[in-house]
Amino acid sequence: MSTAQLGRAGEDLATAHLSSGGWQIVERNLRLRRGEIDIVALDHATLVFVEVKTRRTFVTGVPQAAVTPAKLRRLRLLAGQYLMERSTPHRDVRIDVIAVHAHLEGTFSLEHLEGVS
Repeated sequence: MSTAQLGRAGEDLATAHLSSGGWQIVERNLRLRRGEIDIVALDHATLVFVEVKTRRTFVTGVPQAAVTPAKLRRLRLLAGQYLMERSTPHRDVRIDVIAVHAHLEGTFSLEHLEGVS
């Protein structure tokens, strides 16, 4: 499985996880001028911007460690750009991270971190 395929599998798993929890998926792989948002979803009345990180090994650290302070700043900018362009009225907005670990035997485990920013 290529890196791109692995990332896509992780995003598909994250989307299924959110949907099974009753979330409404608004957009996936949304490209904006300054970058991409993996998933935009509604958790009841909260608009959530979700960054998905998928890894095969923890040699370079756990997947969520790849969401650095610089990455969080960029996600906040992208979320602001999304809100300005879409004029989407929501009481609450947050950024979540979903960390996916692809195990050697072909299974996946997932950790959902809410409100990381």
